[in-house]
Amino acid sequence: MRIQLSDLRRAADALFDHLERTGRTEIDLTEDFYWNIPEKHLYSVYSPPPESELTVGQLSDDWNEVARIASGQRPPIAYALVWLSSLLRFIGSKLVS
Repeated sequence: MRIQLSDLRRAADALFDHLERTGRTEIDLTEDFYWNIPEKHLYSVYSPPPESELTVGQLSDDWNEVARIASGQRPPIAYALVWLSSLLRFIGSKLVS
């Protein structure tokens, strides 16, 4: 499967537009820490990762890094999409609309 970045951008814009149309202009991060599965195990669904390799991520850290990019204090890097994805996953799982 191949995804065009322009299609992904249009989908993201449509999703954010939807949130704004439903009156959501802010998101409360009511949780902070989450389980993180190391990339080497993330897509190996037929062999679960050892518990000893699970790590903890933190939404507030992810947001701080993403916010620094948004404000121009930090240059954008591709890995920042991982931080952004943690935030989007939280938002998507908490909001129903």
